[in-house]
Formats: sequence, structure tokens, C-alpha cells
Amino acid sequence: MNLKKYGKLFTGREGFWPVFLITMLIACLPLFTVNCINGHDVIYHLLRIEALAEGIREGLPFLRVNVLFFGGEGYASSMFYPDTLTYIPAILRAAGVGINLSYHIFVALTIILGFLSAYFCTKMITEKRQSALIAAVIFTLCQYHIEDIYTRSAVGEFTAMIFIPFVIYGLWDFMYKECEKPWFLGIGMTGVVLCHTLTTVFCVGLCVLAVLISIKKIIAKPVMLMRLFLTAIIVLMLTAYYWIPMIEQMSSQVLKYTQDSFDLNYEKLLLRNVFGSAYNNAGWAVFAAVLPRVFIKRKSDIIKFADMCMVMGLLFALCTTGFFPWARLARFLGFIQFPWRLFIAASPLLAVAGGIYICEFVKRSNLSSEIAIMAVLITMAISAIGNFESNDQGYYSYSGDYFSYAPYTAEVIGGEWLPVNAERNKLVKDAGVAYTDNDSEIEVKRERNELRVVSDGSEKYLDVPFVYYKGYAAEDSKGNELQISGDGENGRVRVHTQGAGEIRVFYKGTTLQLLSTAVSAAVMILLIFAVLYQSRCKSNLLILKGNK
Repeated sequence: MNLKKYGKLFTGREGFWPVFLITMLIACLPLFTVNCINGHDVIYHLLRIEALAEGIREGLPFLRVNVLFFGGEGYASSMFYPDTLTYIPAILRAAGVGINLSYHIFVALTIILGFLSAYFCTKMITEKRQSALIAAVIFTLCQYHIEDIYTRSAVGEFTAMIFIPFVIYGLWDFMYKECEKPWFLGIGMTGVVLCHTLTTVFCVGLCVLAVLISIKKIIAKPVMLMRLFLTAIIVLMLTAYYWIPMIEQMSSQVLKYTQDSFDLNYEKLLLRNVFGSAYNNAGWAVFAAVLPRVFIKRKSDIIKFADMCMVMGLLFALCTTGFFPWARLARFLGFIQFPWRLFIAASPLLAVAGGIYICEFVKRSNLSSEIAIMAVLITMAISAIGNFESNDQGYYSYSGDYFSYAPYTAEVIGGEWLPVNAERNKLVKDAGVAYTDNDSEIEVKRERNELRVVSDGSEKYLDVPFVYYKGYAAEDSKGNELQISGDGENGRVRVHTQGAGEIRVFYKGTTLQLLSTAVSAAVMILLIFAVLYQSRCKSNLLILKGNK
């Protein structure tokens, strides 16, 4: 058999598609079922999707407090957890596609986007298709990525991973191209911010490390730092509609996340487990990808950058173990929850480094790049399929009315964004009544994202069945605004009736929410015009050159 002849299918311009399709087939194997893949957090994320879909159906697609949660009492999931890509399955649900299929289409799309992201960004660094294909295969099929999708159902993490290759390319551009194309780092950081806040922290850490490593070059050419600073400002303004309201809410009341306690020292890994195939380990395959570095002697800029990616990746991996002082720093780093979450940064870094090393090793050893790509495919396939087989989460078929059963709408994992005095079970149980100041109850009527209460007007206040978040408002039948507070029993909105017999309560929003949204929209419009203007200038320049 002529391996070289058949191997050409996997290289060159035409070789992208076979590698892409084989990788997608392997990565999406668990999705080929009518039932929904299960995972630790899948019900919460399906509930998020269903809440967005309900808002879309009612003409309210951008609600910050999702009223489907807790039987109608609401939960500010969209305020604290970015919904950017989850609008894809939500739109499918609103169009009538089933819960199971909508989620599977969404997962498949994120896998495709992750592969393309890793391929594109590695190719921009190396200008070699082979290294880009290898990095994309490793990135897509590495253990942590597969576990995030199928074992943990960590939607925030596996959607954020789509943008980490852009961050990595942005670091390459900053360190070795003097920040010629800062918009790639901007795209990466914007995507990460709007997918998963915790991953944003890790990516900011990568940027800080890159600045420290390049400090001599920055001193010589301070314009690099200015471009980086301008990129950071644009990203902050572009994402202001998300992070400013989140900070406003966190500072306006005490939420349950402040009382969450995670024993980071207990959750740390043993060194041998980092390279294992058990749950929450990085797996052996992603580390095997960087082994060819031992045989590479040349020190080009690309190899130096790969070395930096490898070192950073290994450091992130080692920090999941006792080598990092988790016991001493737990009170400052509790927001991480689990040390092994650092693999979300380690895996893409090692994938990019592995793509560069393997391609360089093949070139220097006069080996066949076709065979190298096939070997990587086989290796990563073994790793991924082994992970599928060890996954005990199983499948479940969710009916279209699954979340019409109120107790299912309380599946919010730790409920960290509830007011500290809210009791989850009681919220669902009493979602149809308002409490009065004399310990009686009054039924409420709900319509879309508001409710109405009719009483005799003798009550001093009513604790209405909405979980309190800053931005709620209340009016009497004449449209006069009533005073509200977050002092209601069980974390509810308290409305001071002022003698009103009919009261309407709704989420109005805050001034900061309005301003931050306006800033983000204005920056987005300006960026679109800037891109169009630049494209037009380039076209005119090409026309002038052609005329000459």
C-alpha cells in the first residue's frame, strides 16, 4: 500500500476536509441519538435555553431576569451568566425544534467552531496547514474539552474555549509582530467575556504573563503597550452591557455566592492524576503532543512562542496539584471552585504548541506529514473514545413541556445568584401568592414578565412572588410609582402599597443597565463603520493601482 499516495488526502489545500470530517464524526459520536446527552449541569443550561426561548416567543428576547425560573418568581441568570451563544438553541426552541435536538445542534456547532478557531489561529501563527490541522485535532478531541461537553455539560466553558485560540494568536501578534493586528486579541477576549467570566480571568492572566515576558521589547517600543491598552478599552466598552450590570447587582445586595465555600485544597489533584484518563484529569494525549520538543534544536520565533505556550500550559496543569498553595490562597481564589478548571487554559495552549512541534519535528526528520496527521488523529480518537466509554452520565429525553412542572425550574445548581435569605424550595411552592404584612396571602396574576395583585388596599406592604434584584418597579392602577425594596420575606420584592388596591410589578431595569447597553451598541456601530470604511479604502487603493 502506498501510504504517501493515500496520505495526500490529509494534507495540502484539499486535505482539510477529510481531517475535519473525521474529527467531527469522532467528537460528535454521542450526539447521534434522539435522547439528550446528560451531564452534571445540563438541566440548568437547558433551563437557561428554555427561559430565553420563552422570552423570544413573548417578544422579550433580552430579559435580564428570566421569569421562567422558580415557577415564575424569576432568577437573574442572564445578568450573571452570559447568554451570547445560547441564543442559538433558544431560537431553535422558539421555532419549534425539540429540546433534545436543539441542544445537540448547539453542541455540534460549538465543536465545529472550536475546530475552525484552533485551525485558523494556528495557521495564522505558523502559515502551515499541517500544523494548524494537528493543533485543531488535538484541541477538539483533548480530554478536558470532551469532558466539558459530555460529562460536565459546562456550557460556559466549552463555548468560551472557542475563543481561546484567538487569545493565543493575539499573544503571538503582540509578542512577535509588535501588535500589528490587535483586533484578533480583541475578538478573543470579547468572546471569552461574553461566554464565561471565570475563563476570562484565566485569559487575563495569560495576557499579564505575555506583558511581563515582553517587558524589554515594550520599553523599547511603548506603542505595543498602547495598542494593547486601547484593545482592552474597546473590549471593556463592547462588553459593558454585561459586566457593568453584573457588578451593579453584586454590589446592591448580598447574594448566596458570598457564602459558597469550596475546599480548593481538598479538590486539588495528585501529580500522577494530571496525566490520567479519569474524570477531571487532563489526559495523557494532550501532553504527548508536546513530546517532540525534545528533538527540536532550532530556535525560531515560532518555536520560542510554542515553548512559551508549552511552559504556560504545563504551569496551568501543575497548578491543579499541591505544587500550588491552595490551602493558603483558598480565601482569595474561592471563585475558581475547583483547581482542575485550570485545564481550560492548559489544553488549548498545549494543543497549539503540539501542532507546532509535531510539524517541525516531521520537517526536520524528513518524515511524512501525511502519516503524522493520521497518527495524531488515531491517538486523539483513542483518547476521546476512551472518555466516551468511561462517561456514566447516560441520556434522557426531555419533552417540550418538561419545564412546565414548577419544581424542575428550580434546577440552578448552587443558586449562587439568589439573595442570601431566599429558600429555593419555598420559592417554587409559593410562586402564585403574595404575602401581606398581616401574614395573609393573596393570589397574583402573571402576564409575560409582570404580575398584578388586587387587594382591598389595607396592607402596608406586599411581598410579591418575584425574587428581588435591583431594577424592579411597581405602579398602582393610575400609573403612580410605588416604593419597593429587597426586604421581602424569602428574598422577595417588597412593595409598599401606600393604600393602592391594584398593583402592577415588573422589571424596569436600571439607569446603569441602559447606559452600559448604549455604550456597547455605540461601540459596535462605530467598529462596523470602521471596518466598512477600511474595506472601502483598500478597494479604492486596488482600483487606483490597477488603473496605473
